[in-house]
Amino acid sequence: MRSDAVRNRQRIFDEARSAITGGEIALTLNELARRAGVGVGTVYRVFPTQRAMRESVLEEAVRELIDAAAVASTHPHPAEALVSFLRTALLTALAQPGLTDVLITGSDEMDSLHCAKGELFEVTSLLLARVRPAPALTGENLLKLLCGLIHAVSEYPAERQAAAIDNYLGILRVGLATTP
Repeated sequence: MRSDAVRNRQRIFDEARSAITGGEIALTLNELARRAGVGVGTVYRVFPTQRAMRESVLEEAVRELIDAAAVASTHPHPAEALVSFLRTALLTALAQPGLTDVLITGSDEMDSLHCAKGELFEVTSLLLARVRPAPALTGENLLKLLCGLIHAVSEYPAERQAAAIDNYLGILRVGLATTP
């Protein structure tokens, strides 16, 4: 790839990341091209669709969740490990508009995102298996529960979200403690 093409690709990705992180999940590819200072055809070579753009940008957040689950799995107390992961995942998702949609959607345009979500399902399943050897939840179900928590917490004003996270995770912790 030519050096100017590499620079354009990076500028397009950086502009898309900035917009999506800022909450502009409906950013059009035409607008992205304008902001990046490149032609629309150049943007379409990087991102064939608007959804592919969002998935590419949000894949970084999915990979952060994989890392967070791996870190949590080293915690000596399984229930605390799961709650710790969920806290990190909630904070990550609240900072990444559109992540809930990416996590809950079964059909992905980008193969790399599909693989990352598969890895995330696996590592969260391992966290669950530590809590209960025969979990009623799978990693995929846990991520859907996480999406519900994200939605619930996002309904609170920003100044009350930390307390809401504590409350919801406290309920979960109690539920885990009473599991046979």
